[in-house]
Amino acid sequence: MTTIDKLFSVSKQLRLVAFCTMVLTTLWAHAEVTDTDKDLFDQILSLQNQMNIKIIGLDRIQNEAGIKTRGDLEQQMEQLLTSFNHIVSRDAKGRIERIVIVNKKQKTEDRHIVLPTSHQGNHFIVSVDISGNGSSWETMDMVIDTGADVVVLPESMIARLGLSHSTFSSRKMQTANGTTEAKVGFLNTVKIAGETLDNVQVAFIADALLGTNKLLGMSALGRYQINIDDSTQLVTLVKK
Repeated sequence: MTTIDKLFSVSKQLRLVAFCTMVLTTLWAHAEVTDTDKDLFDQILSLQNQMNIKIIGLDRIQNEAGIKTRGDLEQQMEQLLTSFNHIVSRDAKGRIERIVIVNKKQKTEDRHIVLPTSHQGNHFIVSVDISGNGSSWETMDMVIDTGADVVVLPESMIARLGLSHSTFSSRKMQTANGTTEAKVGFLNTVKIAGETLDNVQVAFIADALLGTNKLLGMSALGRYQINIDDSTQLVTLVKK
């Protein structure tokens, strides 16, 4: 093969490499961007299936246009939910296993937080995300109780929240069933409708006395002005 033939051969190889690089770059760009022909509901539903997670509250997304997203699946999900208050639950390894969509973020100057609730008798129930030590999380329905000084949880949840009995102090507490011994300490984080509250005081009491109830008391709610509207079943929190 002559020198000229060799040069032509090298030139062809370089053009082939450049062409392949261009094709791969185009394919990568298309793969990275979410399909905006879908509406927001369908985009989130598609990611839910790809990530094999559970999403609660998808019905709260109505007639929202699709948006472009980039990054890995978790980053795309966060971008899709940026306009909504939501709570993310992770497993012990930090992987997302459940997302609760609370409501669409309200654009208000005085920072209102509107909590959609359900009823349990005369009580309002709201979805709350709790971490005892910052690593393990529990998502649970809690009773809004402005008469409780602190967050109150059943004693059996101490280990589930990654906490140790030795970190609590004992204190007498008055309950609907009378005075009882409680283990009092602090939760690392409480999330309500996307709001993050750190170092929230909590009391754990015997399951037999509390039953399945979990009380969202004033150690969390007291950081806000609270407006409860019975007619709409909405609870509005305003930062103090």
